[in-house]
Amino acid sequence: MNTSVHEKPGTGATPTTNATPTTNATPITNAHPDTLYSQFLHASSLSITPLGTIYITDQDAGKIHSFSLPDHTQSSFGNFGSGPGQFGSPVQIDATNGLKIYIADRGNRRIQLYDRTFQQLSSIQFEHLQDILPAKICVRPTGDLYVYNERSHELIQMDDRGHVRSITDLSRYEIREVTSIASTKNEILLFDRSQQFIHRFNPDGIYIGFTQTPENTLSIRIFQNRIILLHQDGVYETTSTQLRSKTPLVSFPPSISVPFRVDASAPQPVTDFGLTSDAVYLLTTTSLIRIPYDS
Repeated sequence: MNTSVHEKPGTGATPTTNATPTTNATPITNAHPDTLYSQFLHASSLSITPLGTIYITDQDAGKIHSFSLPDHTQSSFGNFGSGPGQFGSPVQIDATNGLKIYIADRGNRRIQLYDRTFQQLSSIQFEHLQDILPAKICVRPTGDLYVYNERSHELIQMDDRGHVRSITDLSRYEIREVTSIASTKNEILLFDRSQQFIHRFNPDGIYIGFTQTPENTLSIRIFQNRIILLHQDGVYETTSTQLRSKTPLVSFPPSISVPFRVDASAPQPVTDFGLTSDAVYLLTTTSLIRIPYDS
């Protein structure tokens, strides 16, 4: 096992991500959100494949839900336990290109890997690591897996066979929390919502620098090589060098707020979001909501 800890560089770094904002989407002024499903116990993460299948972790039900586009046909898989097809607490999912589906099973302290028919391919148990608590994951096209260990506040890099390549101590860079992880062609991005910073690492876990996001940014995604921000008043794309300059893809109308409210008496915090070519999908603790782009 190779372990590497990197010293914190100076704070004058500038972003070098490959975001190339080119979109024909325009702001929504009269959006009509469509609630596709509202029976999750505690939905925590969402991943959308290039063909449009949506996968969702419901951590309090021990289940993985899938929704097939365009008809949004729903199915579910899994239950509580520690065997194949079982979960202690599935908190994060990365469905990659749809052929391999990675699930962070926080309750069982492992990463499970399935194919698209939910046949288990492997289970990463972290046998040689102490105090492992996988909370966030991100898979690069190369097959490298990045795991945020919530217990030790470390970023673990693994190859496509589950072997540890590097471990980075995030406390050395004054990263307070890891709200979300995303991957560009050349970088791994860790978003710290408490500080409104995107911290940037190269694929080997070496720290590059950080960039400040607009105030009230809640999460980030990479979609079609662009950095996408979930903001309290909408969803925006940004340029690679000016994250504070943002172009709206969806502007939430007055009927929507974040935390999203299904009705006036039931606030539903948004836990994740994703995009397709024609819509933004918001995930709350109980519901999956589709908001189309303005046509």
